[in-house]
Amino acid sequence: MEKVWEDLKKIDAQADQIQSDAQNKAKKITSLAKEDAEKLITNSRIYAEEEAQKLYLKATQDANQKRDELLTASQETAMKLKIKAEKRMDQAVLAVVHAVLEENKL
Repeated sequence: MEKVWEDLKKIDAQADQIQSDAQNKAKKITSLAKEDAEKLITNSRIYAEEEAQKLYLKATQDANQKRDELLTASQETAMKLKIKAEKRMDQAVLAVVHAVLEENKL
């Protein structure tokens, strides 16, 4: 009977050791998982910041290009209007001269 009790005590001690080892391994696994999760979060933040910077630069470049295109188009339109105005200036001067001369005749 005494041998059975000793065997039971050994089995109980082994069970306690197995349970303790399992708890230690679980703690290590949990700790490693937490570290990995923190690394993933950090990497995700870095990636998100890089992507945001790329998008900002692209939007700025697109806006600058559009502004330059609009500026060029506006300058071309202004030049065309100036040329038309200069062509009509001679006609306007003649009209004023004729009007003045006509008034002087009266």
